[in-house]
Amino acid sequence: MAGNNPPLYASHQPLRLAREPRTGELLFEFLRGHDRFMCELFDLGEYGVDVRFSINEEFRYSRRFDPRLDATRRPRELAIAWAEQERLALATK
Repeated sequence: MAGNNPPLYASHQPLRLAREPRTGELLFEFLRGHDRFMCELFDLGEYGVDVRFSINEEFRYSRRFDPRLDATRRPRELAIAWAEQERLALATK
């Protein structure tokens, strides 16, 4: 290396610590065979509500309900209704 120049790969930014996983509000959980299904609601403030499904503690899929989806119902109501439909579909497979 020539002079006092740091290598190109050296970062001048401090290392960021890993983010703590957020826990949501447990809506329901159930067993199907040896698998445990869990559904949580996450309040995203002005961005609505996120519904997240996990199987055996591993994230599988989610859906966000924005306040602009339906002017007559709150995002939380829409999220709970959808999650209940998903639970029925998953439980009968």
